[in-house]
Amino acid sequence: MSGSVALFMGALLDALIGPNIFVPGEPFLIAAGYQFHQGMVGGVIAVLLGGLLGDQLSYFIGKRYGRKAQHSLIKWKPTTRRLLARCRLLLQTRGNVVLMFARLLGPIAWFVPFVAGVNQIQWRRFSLFSSIGLCLGVGQFIFLGYALSYGLDKFPWLIESKILIIEYRYSITAVFIFGVFLLMTKKLRWKK
Repeated sequence: MSGSVALFMGALLDALIGPNIFVPGEPFLIAAGYQFHQGMVGGVIAVLLGGLLGDQLSYFIGKRYGRKAQHSLIKWKPTTRRLLARCRLLLQTRGNVVLMFARLLGPIAWFVPFVAGVNQIQWRRFSLFSSIGLCLGVGQFIFLGYALSYGLDKFPWLIESKILIIEYRYSITAVFIFGVFLLMTKKLRWKK
């Protein structure tokens, strides 16, 4: 029981605006997947409920206090006005896709429920697409925890990939360095 409460709190703090910057949720989600492999479903339910509650609280915090925070941010740094306008436009035009796949985009997931509340996205729409995204985002880490508890030696393609990477590590490193160099020359607009 206490394990499920810890998983719930970890998933809640990972989804709640503010603490989510400091609390990584992935270890809790992977632990829920490990417990699921052991036959305990309580951990999966706990992380799903924690993530859902955190998203909903972040949405309502954004709806209640978000405008005030935006005005303070614009006053402090006026260049953010354009970024906020672009974000508002993105949520109006492609909001369903953003809400659904935000959990798969890493740190963007921290702010999307809050920003949806700030931009007065309809609660039903937010809840529907955010819940789908929650199942996708949390599901990937639960699956990872399940697979890790099953044992990596049960996946021969992982062992083959490891051998391939070890054998060609110098070539992979050279290609990576060359790619970074190309990006830097394009970014800094160096001449040939």
